[in-house]
Amino acid sequence: MFKKQTEETNEETLNTDSVKAPVYGTDYRETLGQKQKNTLVKGSKLSGDIIITYDLELYGDVDGNITSEHKSNIVIKGNCKGNITTKEGSVDIEGQKSKGDIIAGGDIRITGKFSGGKAQAQGKIYVDGEFSGSMQGKEIEIGPGARGKGELLYRETISIARGAKVDVTITQVHEHQKEIKSTSEVKVVNLERPVPSPEKKEAKAVQNS
Repeated sequence: MFKKQTEETNEETLNTDSVKAPVYGTDYRETLGQKQKNTLVKGSKLSGDIIITYDLELYGDVDGNITSEHKSNIVIKGNCKGNITTKEGSVDIEGQKSKGDIIAGGDIRITGKFSGGKAQAQGKIYVDGEFSGSMQGKEIEIGPGARGKGELLYRETISIARGAKVDVTITQVHEHQKEIKSTSEVKVVNLERPVPSPEKKEAKAVQNS
Protein backbone atom coordinates (compact mmCIF):
# COMPACT_ATOMS: atom_id res chain seq x y z
CA MET A 1 0.00 0.00 0.00
CA PHE A 2 2.91 2.30 0.72
CA LYS A 3 5.23 2.38 -2.28
CA LYS A 4 8.73 3.72 -2.57
CA GLN A 5 9.01 6.62 -4.95
CA THR A 6 11.32 5.68 -7.78
CA GLU A 7 11.01 8.80 -9.89
CA GLU A 8 13.73 11.41 -10.10
CA THR A 9 13.18 14.07 -7.45
CA ASN A 10 13.94 17.77 -7.46
CA GLU A 11 14.40 18.78 -3.83
CA GLU A 12 14.13 22.23 -2.34
CA THR A 13 15.37 22.71 1.24
CA LEU A 14 14.04 24.99 3.95
CA ASN A 15 16.74 25.67 6.53
CA THR A 16 14.98 27.94 9.00
CA ASP A 17 16.15 28.39 12.56
CA SER A 18 12.92 29.96 13.80
CA VAL A 19 10.20 31.06 11.41
CA LYS A 20 7.07 32.59 12.93
CA ALA A 21 4.95 33.06 9.83
CA PRO A 22 2.95 30.86 7.47
CA VAL A 23 5.05 29.13 4.82
CA TYR A 24 3.46 28.61 1.40
CA GLY A 25 4.69 26.09 -1.16
CA THR A 26 5.19 26.98 -4.79
CA ASP A 27 2.90 25.72 -7.52
CA TYR A 28 2.65 21.94 -7.66
CA ARG A 29 4.20 20.64 -10.87
CA GLU A 30 4.64 17.04 -11.87
CA THR A 31 6.21 16.23 -15.23
CA LEU A 32 7.71 13.14 -16.80
CA GLY A 33 9.94 11.57 -14.14
CA GLN A 34 10.18 14.78 -12.09
CA LYS A 35 8.36 15.81 -8.95
CA GLN A 36 9.04 18.72 -6.64
CA LYS A 37 9.57 18.10 -2.93
CA ASN A 38 10.10 20.38 0.02
CA THR A 39 12.33 19.44 2.98
CA LEU A 40 12.63 20.95 6.45
CA VAL A 41 16.06 19.82 7.61
CA LYS A 42 17.04 18.41 11.00
CA GLY A 43 17.77 21.08 13.59
CA SER A 44 15.36 23.57 12.06
CA LYS A 45 12.44 24.93 14.08
CA LEU A 46 9.31 26.42 12.58
CA SER A 47 6.44 28.07 14.42
CA GLY A 48 3.40 28.70 12.24
CA ASP A 49 1.15 27.02 9.71
CA ILE A 50 2.51 25.43 6.53
CA ILE A 51 0.45 25.33 3.32
CA ILE A 52 1.97 23.10 0.64
CA THR A 53 1.12 22.08 -2.91
CA TYR A 54 3.74 19.34 -3.27
CA ASP A 55 5.42 16.64 -1.14
CA LEU A 56 6.98 17.50 2.23
CA GLU A 57 9.66 15.70 4.26
CA LEU A 58 10.08 17.09 7.75
CA TYR A 59 13.21 16.28 9.74
CA GLY A 60 13.04 19.30 12.05
CA ASP A 61 10.43 20.59 14.51
CA VAL A 62 7.13 22.23 13.58
CA ASP A 63 4.66 23.82 15.98
CA GLY A 64 1.68 24.46 13.70
CA ASN A 65 -0.65 22.92 11.14
CA ILE A 66 0.40 21.37 7.82
CA THR A 67 -2.22 21.58 5.06
CA SER A 68 -2.44 20.58 1.41
CA GLU A 69 -5.41 20.76 -0.95
CA HIS A 70 -3.49 18.69 -3.50
CA LYS A 71 -2.00 15.20 -3.81
CA SER A 72 0.86 15.95 -1.43
CA ASN A 73 2.56 13.14 0.49
CA ILE A 74 3.80 14.19 3.93
CA VAL A 75 6.59 12.38 5.81
CA ILE A 76 7.29 13.33 9.43
CA LYS A 77 10.73 12.20 10.61
CA GLY A 78 11.12 14.94 13.21
CA ASN A 79 8.48 16.39 15.53
CA CYS A 80 5.13 17.94 14.62
CA LYS A 81 2.64 19.56 17.00
CA GLY A 82 -0.56 20.38 15.15
CA ASN A 83 -3.01 19.09 12.56
CA ILE A 84 -1.90 17.42 9.34
CA THR A 85 -4.32 17.49 6.41
CA THR A 86 -3.68 16.36 2.84
CA LYS A 87 -6.67 16.17 0.52
CA GLU A 88 -5.41 13.40 -1.77
CA GLY A 89 -1.98 12.38 -0.46
CA SER A 90 -0.67 10.02 2.22
CA VAL A 91 0.96 10.67 5.61
CA ASP A 92 3.91 8.74 7.07
CA ILE A 93 4.82 9.26 10.75
CA GLU A 94 8.34 7.98 11.43
CA GLY A 95 9.10 10.57 14.10
CA GLN A 96 6.63 12.08 16.57
CA LYS A 97 3.20 13.61 16.02
CA SER A 98 1.19 15.17 18.86
CA LYS A 99 -1.51 17.73 19.67
CA GLY A 100 -3.72 17.35 16.65
CA ASP A 101 -5.40 15.19 14.03
CA ILE A 102 -4.24 13.53 10.81
CA ILE A 103 -6.66 13.57 7.87
CA ALA A 104 -5.47 11.97 4.62
CA GLY A 105 -7.17 11.33 1.30
CA GLY A 106 -4.73 8.44 0.80
CA ASP A 107 -3.11 6.21 3.43
CA ILE A 108 -1.60 6.73 6.88
CA ARG A 109 1.46 4.84 8.12
CA ILE A 110 2.67 5.16 11.74
CA THR A 111 5.97 3.55 12.71
CA GLY A 112 6.99 6.32 15.11
CA LYS A 113 4.78 7.85 17.77
CA PHE A 114 1.28 9.31 17.38
CA SER A 115 -0.49 10.84 20.36
CA GLY A 116 -3.43 13.15 20.33
CA GLY A 117 -6.73 13.22 18.54
CA LYS A 118 -7.72 11.12 15.52
CA ALA A 119 -6.06 9.66 12.43
CA GLN A 120 -8.51 9.40 9.54
CA ALA A 121 -7.66 7.98 6.09
CA GLN A 122 -9.72 7.27 3.01
CA GLY A 123 -7.42 4.33 2.34
CA LYS A 124 -5.41 2.12 4.72
CA ILE A 125 -3.99 2.81 8.16
CA TYR A 126 -0.92 0.80 9.15
CA VAL A 127 0.46 1.06 12.69
CA ASP A 128 3.66 -0.59 13.91
CA GLY A 129 4.68 2.03 16.44
CA GLU A 130 3.24 3.77 19.48
CA PHE A 131 -0.21 5.33 19.33
CA SER A 132 -3.07 6.75 21.39
CA GLY A 133 -6.34 8.12 20.08
CA SER A 134 -8.83 7.22 17.35
CA MET A 135 -7.95 5.50 14.06
CA GLN A 136 -10.44 5.44 11.21
CA GLY A 137 -9.88 4.02 7.72
CA LYS A 138 -11.07 1.69 4.97
CA GLU A 139 -8.54 -0.88 6.16
CA ILE A 140 -6.64 -1.00 9.45
CA GLU A 141 -3.57 -3.15 10.07
CA ILE A 142 -1.88 -3.25 13.47
CA GLY A 143 1.64 -4.65 13.22
CA PRO A 144 3.45 -6.87 15.75
CA GLY A 145 5.47 -3.95 17.12
CA ALA A 146 2.45 -1.73 17.83
CA ARG A 147 1.85 -0.40 21.34
CA GLY A 148 -1.04 1.79 22.42
CA LYS A 149 -4.67 2.33 23.23
CA GLY A 150 -7.69 4.00 21.70
CA GLU A 151 -10.45 3.32 19.19
CA LEU A 152 -10.23 1.54 15.83
CA LEU A 153 -12.99 2.26 13.30
CA TYR A 154 -12.81 0.36 10.01
CA ARG A 155 -15.07 0.15 6.96
CA GLU A 156 -13.92 -3.09 5.31
CA THR A 157 -11.11 -5.07 6.98
CA ILE A 158 -9.03 -5.04 10.14
CA SER A 159 -6.14 -7.18 11.38
CA ILE A 160 -4.07 -7.14 14.56
CA ALA A 161 -0.85 -9.16 14.49
CA ARG A 162 0.35 -11.42 17.26
CA GLY A 163 2.79 -9.57 19.48
CA ALA A 164 0.95 -6.26 19.35
CA LYS A 165 0.12 -4.84 22.78
CA VAL A 166 -3.01 -2.76 22.39
CA ASP A 167 -5.98 -1.82 24.54
CA VAL A 168 -8.66 -0.75 22.06
CA THR A 169 -12.31 -0.79 21.10
CA ILE A 170 -13.10 -1.99 17.57
CA THR A 171 -16.04 -0.70 15.55
CA GLN A 172 -17.13 -1.37 11.98
CA VAL A 173 -18.85 1.56 10.33
CA HIS A 174 -20.72 2.29 7.12
CA GLU A 175 -19.36 4.78 4.62
CA HIS A 176 -21.46 7.46 6.26
CA GLN A 177 -20.20 6.74 9.78
CA LYS A 178 -23.20 4.65 10.90
CA GLU A 179 -22.02 1.96 13.29
CA ILE A 180 -23.00 -1.62 12.40
CA LYS A 181 -20.73 -3.65 14.66
CA SER A 182 -18.92 -2.88 17.85
CA THR A 183 -16.86 -4.76 20.42
CA SER A 184 -15.48 -3.21 23.58
CA GLU A 185 -12.21 -3.38 25.47
CA VAL A 186 -10.42 -5.69 23.08
CA LYS A 187 -6.90 -6.51 24.27
CA VAL A 188 -4.38 -8.37 22.08
CA VAL A 189 -6.27 -9.69 19.07
CA ASN A 190 -5.33 -11.59 15.93
CA LEU A 191 -7.89 -11.38 13.14
CA GLU A 192 -7.01 -13.49 10.12
CA ARG A 193 -10.11 -12.61 8.10
CA PRO A 194 -12.33 -9.52 7.75
CA VAL A 195 -15.05 -9.37 10.41
CA PRO A 196 -18.39 -10.24 8.70
CA SER A 197 -21.23 -7.77 8.97
CA PRO A 198 -24.37 -8.56 11.04
CA GLU A 199 -26.38 -8.79 7.79
CA LYS A 200 -24.20 -11.68 6.56
CA LYS A 201 -24.43 -13.42 9.93
CA GLU A 202 -28.23 -13.14 9.90
CA ALA A 203 -28.43 -14.55 6.34
CA LYS A 204 -26.24 -17.50 7.33
CA ALA A 205 -28.43 -18.20 10.37
CA VAL A 206 -31.56 -18.31 8.20
CA GLN A 207 -29.93 -20.80 5.81
CA ASN A 208 -28.97 -23.09 8.70
CA SER A 209 -32.45 -23.03 10.24
